[in-house]
Amino acid sequence: MKLTKTCAKFLRKHGGTILAVAASVGVVATAIETGRATTKAQHILEIDKELTKFNEDEFGVVEGPPTKRQIVLMCWKAYVPAAILGGGTIACILGSNALNKKQLASMTAAYMALGKTYQEYRRQVAERWGTDAEKDVWKDAQSVTKEPTSDMKTEKLLCYEPISKRYFHATEAELTDAFYTINRSFAVDGEVSLNDFYSCLGLEYLPNGDTTGWSADYLANEWEYYWIDFQYYKQTTDDGLEVYYVDSFQPPIENYIDYDPYAEYCDKKEKQL
Repeated sequence: MKLTKTCAKFLRKHGGTILAVAASVGVVATAIETGRATTKAQHILEIDKELTKFNEDEFGVVEGPPTKRQIVLMCWKAYVPAAILGGGTIACILGSNALNKKQLASMTAAYMALGKTYQEYRRQVAERWGTDAEKDVWKDAQSVTKEPTSDMKTEKLLCYEPISKRYFHATEAELTDAFYTINRSFAVDGEVSLNDFYSCLGLEYLPNGDTTGWSADYLANEWEYYWIDFQYYKQTTDDGLEVYYVDSFQPPIENYIDYDPYAEYCDKKEKQL
């Protein structure tokens, strides 16, 4: 079951690329098979020509050259493999195009939802605290958003990932890049696993990391978010050691691929009774 889900996820993620490669191979294979079929057809026509000459010499039966219809009836079987390859190539091209359009639509929808959520957030801030306060917050946020400094790119921070309870070192730039990469994959595929996140951080996979993660249905239903809000923040231990916790605002769930909003709703109702 785990292997099946892993394969299905891989195909959903890389299906467009696989079909594009298959189509490229199919174009070459179709051209080669067409050349072989033409050679076979010429051989068939040469045999027919020899038989016509033999009948004329031995039996005096004079036959005219074969018509186009007769040529087709004699040679069509030679082109069957090339036709099958050509049809398969066309199917791969159309399939790749359809998958790419689906991924693009998913990404566009995710970014549109993100923009809508952001505008709603600004509206509620202005409603609660006033338009002037919202503008001040916006200006402050713009002043904080800046290009990574050299320290952010080179200074290694001691980080801690609480789910796997592992320590690792990373720069602020590497953490930010990991958060962006995993959310981009989420926008394209509609789901990401915990192991996908660990891969972005340079950590080894966990045994249950492929079945634990985030899906679009889970975030939309439970959090009304359309992105994974990763964060890192500094904590100081009792002995003065500074550690940066790396986690997400929305925790990952088990069996995220099979998340069923209705089942979750029923479970909550049963617990309330």
